[in-house]
Amino acid sequence: MKKIFQFQKGNRLWILILAVIIIPNIIEEFLTMIFHFKFDHTIWYEVVDTAVVLVIATPIFLYLIKRMDGYANQLEEQLIKNLKITKQLQIKNEQLNQQAYYDYLTGLPNRFMLFENLNKLIEDMDSEKKQIAVMFIDLDRFKTINDTMGHISGDYLIQQVAKRLRDSIPKKDFVYRHGGDEFIILLEETDKEQYIKTASSILELFSLPFSINNESLFTTASIGISIYPFHGEDAETLIKNADTAMYEAKERGKNTYQIYNADPDDKIIRRMKLENGLRTVLENDELRVYYQPQVDLRTGKIKGVEALLRWIHPELGFIPPDEFIPLAEETGAIIPIGEWVLETACKQAKLWQMSTNPSLCVSVNVSIRQIKEDNFVDVVAEIVERSGLEPAYLELEITETLMQNIDASLTVFNQLKKLGVQISIDDFGTGYSSLSLLAHLPIDYLKIDRSFTNGMLEHSNTISIVKTIINMGRNLNLKIVAEGIEEERQELFLSQHGCHIGQGYYYSRPLPVEELDKLLEEQHEAVFTAY
Repeated sequence: MKKIFQFQKGNRLWILILAVIIIPNIIEEFLTMIFHFKFDHTIWYEVVDTAVVLVIATPIFLYLIKRMDGYANQLEEQLIKNLKITKQLQIKNEQLNQQAYYDYLTGLPNRFMLFENLNKLIEDMDSEKKQIAVMFIDLDRFKTINDTMGHISGDYLIQQVAKRLRDSIPKKDFVYRHGGDEFIILLEETDKEQYIKTASSILELFSLPFSINNESLFTTASIGISIYPFHGEDAETLIKNADTAMYEAKERGKNTYQIYNADPDDKIIRRMKLENGLRTVLENDELRVYYQPQVDLRTGKIKGVEALLRWIHPELGFIPPDEFIPLAEETGAIIPIGEWVLETACKQAKLWQMSTNPSLCVSVNVSIRQIKEDNFVDVVAEIVERSGLEPAYLELEITETLMQNIDASLTVFNQLKKLGVQISIDDFGTGYSSLSLLAHLPIDYLKIDRSFTNGMLEHSNTISIVKTIINMGRNLNLKIVAEGIEEERQELFLSQHGCHIGQGYYYSRPLPVEELDKLLEEQHEAVFTAY
């Protein structure tokens, strides 16, 4: 702005010289040449000069001054606009930088800044004797807190944890939010005594409760530690190895720290591969649904099928369901996986109804995590509608442990019954449910666990338990399904004592769609031939 005024002041001086001295003299000479003015007294020449200045030069001078002031004002306005735009761009750049390098929830630097800073620290290291500690911190059972208290409460907890961590370490060190419930602390120029002391003090931070919605909440943390240059010479390797050490800390019982071991336990490596694989298992098309027939013990005909999930890992091969299902529940991957299984099974059941067995039912196992989702019943309704399967032909198998939270369970059960879906209590007799609740739950089936079926003919006490379950179920007007039938004599005993449906390897192992197609087609042809 100062330069504008200096420019304007200088130009006015030149215009004044031009208008008062140069232009009048030129005009005077021009008039003299035209009119041949000759005066006896010199004063008349001054009069002509004055007249020229007043009549011609002054208006020109004023006009030029006005135009110049107009240009100066325009320039000033443009410069003001440019300054505003520059300031806005600067603010926008700062906002973009904040979004790119800082976590929106906690205000901590994020993983992008972590990688940049860690790599820079490594580059600046001028001595192999100096060490950098990477501490990977993960909250224990955070997903359980999220599921029971809600995601907003989970966010509050993350914010409070971030503040405690930030306030607990020296200013020269930094805390980063790696993502979810994971934090990373970088300790510069450290040694073993210092990073062990720091890890211990961090664990002590979690001995005090967190306040969430005026309620005290306790949680713990597991910490994995990797050291530069011993456990890696770049950011990616150091963070990966600290993550591995953190998993080992969890395997050792949680609420502890673990320094990276270059030769970790094979179980830890396998767990990491499974957990990482669950994140992409659907998009990589690694899951398969197998179906095990359920047979009507009176007629010997296939009455329905149970959908059973199988995972073919590209590196580890077949993964047993009892290994990956609990991990999927823990990580939350069971939600999208469960929805995929439910939709796949419903669509396939509808195809079998249209081709070979019009009354075929399909039963699908449902996780506790799925049922706790607020939109679970809506998801079931949408899937049933899309598949074209009548709700009455869908049976949802729910584990007995869900009955521990009876109020929430009863609400969901009633909504499912209103939808028309059948409900089964799976593995009955192995959980901790109260028998008195069975009379009040809107369930349709009881499934006797295979552990009772397998041992009932060898142990009199087991026989008594199986008889009791069957009699109790029949008195409550429930259908009884026995799992794990492997011998003819087991089938005969169960049928004689009033069990309705049998399932097990005696009839068939779980089959892929193509093989069960043939089995259903054979039964369909046999029925048609009989008529």
